[in-house]
Amino acid sequence: MSTHTGTSRGAPTWSGPGIMQAIITLREDSKLSQDNLEKFFYESYFPAVLKTGIVKSITSWKAASPNYGRPWMIIMEVEDLELVQFGDQDHKVGGGLHTITRTSDLFPTNGPVDDFIDFESRILSQIELYGSSGTSVDGVGTMIYAAMQPKPGGEKDIDAWYREEHNEQMSKEPGYVRSIRYSPLFQTRNPGKPTGLDFVALHQFGEGNNVGTEVRPLEPMTEWTKTCMGSCTSIDAAVFRKVKTLTAQD
Repeated sequence: MSTHTGTSRGAPTWSGPGIMQAIITLREDSKLSQDNLEKFFYESYFPAVLKTGIVKSITSWKAASPNYGRPWMIIMEVEDLELVQFGDQDHKVGGGLHTITRTSDLFPTNGPVDDFIDFESRILSQIELYGSSGTSVDGVGTMIYAAMQPKPGGEKDIDAWYREEHNEQMSKEPGYVRSIRYSPLFQTRNPGKPTGLDFVALHQFGEGNNVGTEVRPLEPMTEWTKTCMGSCTSIDAAVFRKVKTLTAQD
């Protein structure tokens, strides 16, 4: 599983905070077990990522509903995305992410983990933080993942809806901690075409929340919300529960 973008110093520079998101699913014909897959990531791959110094924390999430097709999501929080783009070339903070070993004695063959999984990797830049500052390392245990693709020309209305109405309405829900919105910079998928959408929001909740297993519209459902939902060509939303968070100090 590689996040190497192949960019050069002449490319537009990424900067500021963001995330690397990975959605990982064992292939149906895979001879690798889910237990060994997770053991590889938790004990080998994730610690190696943290050792680079590029990523400050890695949180794994499982979908709350068995009906969601891609149940395992990884969120890696990055303070400066320039290190993701150029870290290896300049050997900053320990080297690049794409050189990390992806093979293991846990695997049934000598091939990399990519041979056993369907995965989608995305790099996203943070564009808005609403609510309490902080990270997934704190008391957050539940997350609503919401991704939207507006029709051409509808981008400004979706952005305004978030900033002027939706975030505030979401913040009134029990246990609410924060909402973080992102814009995609890069994505890749093995196999097939990436499915990432242009508007991504992570709504995070702590203790006392009443978020169920399925994403449901907030009540009351405003006319602006109905308009925005109806203007999207695609919406991908699911509830996730935190499994564990790893940091460089672990």
